[in-house]
Amino acid sequence: MEPFVLKASGEREPFNSEKVYKACLRAGASQALAESIADQIKGILYDGISTREIYHEVRRLLEASRVEVAARYSLKEALMRLGPAGFPFETYIGELLEEYGYETTLRTIVEGFCVKHELDIVAVEKAGSGSKTHMVECKYHNAPGIITGVKEVMYTYARFLDLKEGWEHGRCGSFDQAWLVCNTRSSLDAQAFARCRGIRLLCWRYPEGEGLESLIDRRALYPITVLLSLKSERVEEFSRNRIMLVKDLVRYDLKRLEALTGLGDETLKSVKDEAERLCGRDFPTSAGKKPSIS
Repeated sequence: MEPFVLKASGEREPFNSEKVYKACLRAGASQALAESIADQIKGILYDGISTREIYHEVRRLLEASRVEVAARYSLKEALMRLGPAGFPFETYIGELLEEYGYETTLRTIVEGFCVKHELDIVAVEKAGSGSKTHMVECKYHNAPGIITGVKEVMYTYARFLDLKEGWEHGRCGSFDQAWLVCNTRSSLDAQAFARCRGIRLLCWRYPEGEGLESLIDRRALYPITVLLSLKSERVEEFSRNRIMLVKDLVRYDLKRLEALTGLGDETLKSVKDEAERLCGRDFPTSAGKKPSIS
């Protein structure tokens, strides 16, 4: 019998090496490396081991082999570090949507029928000769094990209905769809309600194959918090200079980065090298496929 693993939610479940194997593959590891790491994890198991401990050991093993794979493996944690690093989650999502061709406005006050609403993002999508306007609500969690539930989706829908009625009475512009974007998983009820009411729910691993992590990886839209060579206390220097995406960091030369951040040459060389490897295309990807995010 496999030892039981303690999840962040407090639940216990039998250890499943297939989960470790598949997580490594998703991050870009070869089959041989993924199998090796899954086998090595079996060697440290004990009953009651936390998923957190397993995560850190997998990341350590990946980092020893390929740092860019380890960085992609730690993407979920990197998203949780956005807020403490000085990057509001909605700002990052706005950048992501811009990269996919949307025109975005952040933190906009819009008058509904009953009350005024501060919308995290207003995203305009060009559709043929016209356009569609989406209200985007962003739900950020800074700890693992927190699931976005049906209440958050219902709250988003209630705001959408108030804006729709506000438009009908001439108090605001029209909105075609409500979105809820979060950096963690969502409950089955949340997904069911979103489907029923036509809400675009974009979460970790949902929709399948088109979740938040897929959209990030597809165009290498990684936040700089994913870089393992960039220590937490130094991220603020990049935040102050509005360098949020790894791909943006790659565009700067070392002298410019040193002038902006005040960090030393050796540190910046290490960070820039990892960034360039992470944004490379030497790993499994579907870069040519345009995702359906509307």
